[in-house]
Amino acid sequence: MSIRHHAAALALAAFASAPLHAAEWTHELAPYVWGAAMDGTTTTGPVTADVDASFGDILDNLELGFMGTYRATRERLSITVDAIYMGLGSNGRGPEGFVKADVDMDQSALEVDLGYEVVERLSVFAGLRYNDLSVEIDTSGPLGRRAAEADEDWIDPVIGAHYTVPFAQAWSFTLRGDIGGFGVGSDFAWQGVGTLRWQASDSLGVLAAYRYIDMDYDNGKNKDGKYFEYDMALSGPALGLVFAF
Repeated sequence: MSIRHHAAALALAAFASAPLHAAEWTHELAPYVWGAAMDGTTTTGPVTADVDASFGDILDNLELGFMGTYRATRERLSITVDAIYMGLGSNGRGPEGFVKADVDMDQSALEVDLGYEVVERLSVFAGLRYNDLSVEIDTSGPLGRRAAEADEDWIDPVIGAHYTVPFAQAWSFTLRGDIGGFGVGSDFAWQGVGTLRWQASDSLGVLAAYRYIDMDYDNGKNKDGKYFEYDMALSGPALGLVFAF
């Protein structure tokens, strides 16, 4: 069965660093929006859904959403916290149009990273990413009605690096990559992000990014144990503001 349903998830790129080697802690707060498209499969109990959702689809079905990143920097050390919550509702049909499905999904993610600048503009980091998914699928068709639901949460260890290149006046570009999961939570997860930042003033910046993240998770249970699988790629542009203080 193929249906369309949506979610957005998990953390924006580590945005370009605050002033290098500052003697005191500096802080940045960045609310943002992510134009994510989704492609993959999810299984809840006996029901499997193929997901192919554009950003427009997600906007149409968004019930509630919040995204924001906080970053603190002192000398070579940095701490980054990224939070996402989205509540979504959708409906779709099977490939032949005979089966209809209603899908409700709540997805949240919280990531905390500790970074260290090994050389100028190049930092490595390690952290934890908490993921929480609540999925309800209700299908109806010639064979009757079937419903399935699942609540899953897991924690992925994450390691990665990001490199910032300043250019022109008040502009910079940051590349970030990370991998995680390693069978502890997800079987494997990875992402790559490119972020362009314009520092409009000492206290205000504007960022534009493109992010791709791929996650493969299952709870390892059989059908009777309410097997759950989430094998999904999310990608798209992001826009945000950065408040420095």
